Amino acid sequence: MKRNACILLICSFLLSGCWDEKQYKDVTIVSLIGVGGKLGDVKAQFAFPTFEDGSISYSTSLGSGKTLREARNDANHRTMEGLDIASLQVLLIEEDTAKSDLYEYIDMLYRDPRNRLGAHMAIVQGELTSYFKPSAELGDDIATYYSSLLDTAIRYTFIPDIDIQQVSTYLFAEDISLSLPYIKIGKESGIPEIAGTALFNKREFTGETLDKKESILLNLLKKEQGRYARLSYMWKSGGEESPLTVEVVDNHKQWKVSNDKIEALYKLKLSVEEFPHDSLDNKKVIKEVEEFLSKELTKEFNGVVKKLQEAKSDAVGFGRPVRAFHPALWGKGDWTDTFATLPISVKVKAEVLRTDILN
Repeated sequence: MKRNACILLICSFLLSGCWDEKQYKDVTIVSLIGVGGKLGDVKAQFAFPTFEDGSISYSTSLGSGKTLREARNDANHRTMEGLDIASLQVLLIEEDTAKSDLYEYIDMLYRDPRNRLGAHMAIVQGELTSYFKPSAELGDDIATYYSSLLDTAIRYTFIPDIDIQQVSTYLFAEDISLSLPYIKIGKESGIPEIAGTALFNKREFTGETLDKKESILLNLLKKEQGRYARLSYMWKSGGEESPLTVEVVDNHKQWKVSNDKIEALYKLKLSVEEFPHDSLDNKKVIKEVEEFLSKELTKEFNGVVKKLQEAKSDAVGFGRPVRAFHPALWGKGDWTDTFATLPISVKVKAEVLRTDILN
């Protein structure tokens, strides 16, 4: 009897299947989605690979509806199989669309456990149509192009490293603001390129952006740099001028928060990547370079903070230690309003740690 029961138990495991199994022959795998329009009139584009004569190309299906879900259902009427977004790589949002509550457009993505929340999300300048046109430069695999474009930008600290799952955390946070990669069509190249970072106030895009250098500085302020973080300047001393490029090797931050101001100190250890003037074996020149970089970086860091305050977007997250340890300051009102007027000063101390193999 016991033996029969064991056999039945083992067989039951062999007969069980996957509750969420879908056959590839029944679905179209969507790897790129674009969302535009406004609630009540959402326009969506879904890009997916098609196979013909042994080659891969990308097709696009358009849909519209009151919500993104209805837009997808509408797009299904124009495809041979149902659109499946479980393998989504990139989600693009029109900037005008993102200026209203972003979560209302993407709620659908969090409702289905099969959806891939590790996909990239970015804001695009202008209308979506031009971002879905394959070209000789982009190739047919436009989804991979955008995914690789964003991965490279993250590696070089041009944009924040954030996926769809993390976006929802920022949208509902009261002590830090969302920032997303910002993409535009290059005037000279005519192809999509990284333009910087889009700043949010609560769940809405402010319309304000940081350029690529400011985005690097923002990520350094957050201590969330990628593999490389390089900055370039024109060094001047005693009538001499020379290009100077450095890479951030180490970043140590120290914030001092009181009930009426925030003082932030950053100690950056740098490697000199380019300096035709040379003479870095001279301690006096090294000291001059360090003082120059400290001054320039302090000015630029404060410039980024000022821009964030003007946009009422605490993308750095100054509000997190305030909320945790300074209830009097936190309780003054809505944090984005408090942040916008709070005195915040940043000081940078630069140290040249490496001068490359020439010295």
